[in-house]
Amino acid sequence: MNYTICKGSSQKNYHRITPLRMAILYALTGGGWILFSDKLLGIIVTNHQLLIQLEMAKGWFFITVTAVLLYYLFYIGFNSLQQSEKVLQEDQRHLERYRLLADDSMDIILFIRQDGQIIDANEAAVNRYGYTRQELTHMPLSKLLLTEDQATLPFFLQKAPEGIQFELQHVCKDGSVFPVDVSAKGATSNGNPIIVSIIRDITDRKNAEATVWLEKERAQVTLDSIGDAVITTDVRANVEYLNPIAEALTGWKNAEAVGQPLERVFRIVNEETGESVKSPIECCLREGSVVCLANHTVLINRVGANIAIEDTAAPIRDRSNAVIGAVLVFHDVSYKRALMKELAYQAHHDALTGLPNRLLFTEHLNQALARARRKKGKLAVMYLDLDRFKLINDSMGHNLGDLLLKNVAERVRQTLREGETLARQGGDEFLILLPEIQNEQEVVAVSDRILRVFTNPIMLEDNEVYMSTSIGISLYPNDGDDRETLLKQADTAMYYAKEKGRNNYQFFTTGLNIKANDRLSTENSLRKALARGEFVLHYQPQVDLESGLIVGLEALIRWNSTERGIISPLSFIPIAEETGLIVPIGEWVLRTACAQNMAWRRQGYPFLRMAVNISARQFREPNFIKLVSGILQETGMDPQWLELEITESIAMENGETSVDMLNRFKELGIRISIDDFGTGFSSLNYLRRMPIDTLKIDQSFVQDISTGENGEEVVTAIIQLAKNLRLKVIAEGVETATQCSFLKGKRCDEMQGYLFSQAVTSQELEEMFGRSLK
Repeated sequence: MNYTICKGSSQKNYHRITPLRMAILYALTGGGWILFSDKLLGIIVTNHQLLIQLEMAKGWFFITVTAVLLYYLFYIGFNSLQQSEKVLQEDQRHLERYRLLADDSMDIILFIRQDGQIIDANEAAVNRYGYTRQELTHMPLSKLLLTEDQATLPFFLQKAPEGIQFELQHVCKDGSVFPVDVSAKGATSNGNPIIVSIIRDITDRKNAEATVWLEKERAQVTLDSIGDAVITTDVRANVEYLNPIAEALTGWKNAEAVGQPLERVFRIVNEETGESVKSPIECCLREGSVVCLANHTVLINRVGANIAIEDTAAPIRDRSNAVIGAVLVFHDVSYKRALMKELAYQAHHDALTGLPNRLLFTEHLNQALARARRKKGKLAVMYLDLDRFKLINDSMGHNLGDLLLKNVAERVRQTLREGETLARQGGDEFLILLPEIQNEQEVVAVSDRILRVFTNPIMLEDNEVYMSTSIGISLYPNDGDDRETLLKQADTAMYYAKEKGRNNYQFFTTGLNIKANDRLSTENSLRKALARGEFVLHYQPQVDLESGLIVGLEALIRWNSTERGIISPLSFIPIAEETGLIVPIGEWVLRTACAQNMAWRRQGYPFLRMAVNISARQFREPNFIKLVSGILQETGMDPQWLELEITESIAMENGETSVDMLNRFKELGIRISIDDFGTGFSSLNYLRRMPIDTLKIDQSFVQDISTGENGEEVVTAIIQLAKNLRLKVIAEGVETATQCSFLKGKRCDEMQGYLFSQAVTSQELEEMFGRSLK
């Protein structure tokens, strides 16, 4: 607010009449009258008497005229003085009224001369600057300015009379600085021009502005740096702002997009149908609530590229809670969506063959069962297991084993029709679903086609491999009316197909179910056998052919079940292998055999080598070497009298790893024997490098001696190979004198079999020791 103090006025310039001027006027008038009147009378009047009278009259006339003139001058001066007093009183009243108003003002008010000197200040100025009113009214305005702002003072004094407004900073008495908004305009006081300046402390406003700016800057930095795209619109869904991510995704620059309708900048469609998707902004503005984008939405950007997105729209409200716009936040989920599809595919498909896995097969089977129930139809479930795959996988390596599985999967897949499902159950097992069959002959036809694909060899890196498969079949509704039962019955039939000699198919029958239940019962009893102490060891002697003496024993497990009686190892060892029970059972065998060996030594019996069979599952155990070493220390047995028997396939599995593991056993002083040699596929390179001591000729070759089945040639070749590799040779399963004679003639080192002794109990063996010592 600007205030103006008005100056007094009169119709005449009485201020020009001053005492000095009056005195000078009187002296000039009187002197002129004296000099010129006497001379004029002397010239005009010659009569002396008349001249005296006229001079007297002239004196009185002068007195009268000067009296009138003085009266008039005094009258004018007095009136001028009275008028000035009235004007002064009026100025004082205006000034006092203004000062009262100024002191009541919250803003600072300064009265400033045109030279920059402060002549008055209100109470707010005294309080804010920290100076007394006396100090303020005797200091230049420049003292309130920062050093760098003092150069602007002349400009302020020049422009202030016309009116000026600006912002800068003022300095208090204590040196503190605060921001001010200055308004100034010219005025008069006591007839003199002055400057009235109204100064407002804007510290709070500046702090608020700084806070708002900081929040805005923080928000801007956040919008520019976050990984999500952000678009804001007005209440009519016209674009107001795009952050950098939104620019990148939409292809629109912020400057180009502002003011454009949102649907032009943000065009979205359904990725599956290609149909336009309604913008969530419209719903958000209409409903005034947060709206999420529908799934399977893609953004078609400015250049036509499709980008899978997820987004959310939220309303923007003013202080009165009215919706004034909306904000759209979205991000590119192309990688995520592709990954989800890939994960969904992987979750339902086998990584190696690309076939459906057990999970997807289960879904297809459930759907097929539902259709069959509605239509009272039939379907078939087929369980395939490759014959002797493990042998090939172990001997040729897992890489070629995987290649074999992929080849088999493709061959079988090509035999099926559309709508029929081939899935990989795991390992070398496959499942086939034949939905909506009419009769069993359709299943037989499919089975025959599958078996025929295995008649041709499979080429694996220049190696010809012949494979076969065993197929088990269950039918709905004959063999079961639910998924679990059908799969179980097909699995049971598959095991029966293997028992029937492999490379065939078998339908499930009730009798097979009885056998399967018997197998399950065996498994359950097997799990309790260790705790019940139902296992015992029998020992079969190994005889030196030259001396005829027993030089070693092979520990063989027997199971005397309290529930089922004597059970053959051929019946429970495969089950123990499958269930993993072979690991604790094998540990028991190893510990019991070593302890028995030491017991015989303490009884004074001969030092004999103890051979213990090691399963593939045991051999793969990470702590197996530590376990064997611990048992030797626990029983006190010298490692040189322990011989671990591993099969040919175990020795060849993971060649380098197996060589390393066998070397570690040799470092302990343990002997290594290759059992059932000749039944697998040995790599001579690995065999040569393995630290083995003995080759055991499989009994199947021994039994073929003198039968014309090439047994003699095979046995001869194995013995010769062992001699070349400087290994001992043991022939197992020797039952006849002919076999013994042939082996002795071929320089076989040792033998075991019924010709010498069957496997006997420890007590029976001790009796044999006793007889041999007599």
